Amino acid sequence: MKINLLFSFLVIGLTTYAQPLILTPSISPDGSTIAFSYQGDIWTVPSSGGRADRLTIHEAYDVSPVSSKHGSQLAFNSDRYGNFDVFTISAKGGIPKRLTFHSSNDHVTDFTTKGEVLFLTRRLYAQVEREYEIQKVSTSGGTPSLALDALGFDATLSPDGSKIAFVRGTCRLEREAYR
Repeated sequence: MKINLLFSFLVIGLTTYAQPLILTPSISPDGSTIAFSYQGDIWTVPSSGGRADRLTIHEAYDVSPVSSKHGSQLAFNSDRYGNFDVFTISAKGGIPKRLTFHSSNDHVTDFTTKGEVLFLTRRLYAQVEREYEIQKVSTSGGTPSLALDALGFDATLSPDGSKIAFVRGTCRLEREAYR
């Protein structure tokens, strides 16, 4: 009886604190590959199944991969320099390229059709409690700029590249103002 009770508590404890196998999965535009984060690194696997390939190997926490519109690159967040910055890497692997260098956290959300990375940040309004700014930066590097003058999060580009959908506000009254 005591062994069964101990075994039950052990199983419940292990399942409660077990780490999920994959985090933040993202499928490529052609549907052939899934990129995901596992144990702080970025991995890819064919969507039909098979062997997963590790793209990043670093002691930092790499997370939230997003495929470019043509599927040749992945953008992701990494805290390699203390806070989350935006990085890109070839979908086949290689050396990651750092795109943002600000002290605030940056969070990748999507790629534009022009080869820019959309990301969320709190650079302009850091002193006040406000929503994230939606900014963009070129995959070749450079200074980020505002993608919209509106604030929000989870920005995603429409398939034709003409519109950006995002979540505005976190309270019920603000959600009623959606258009």
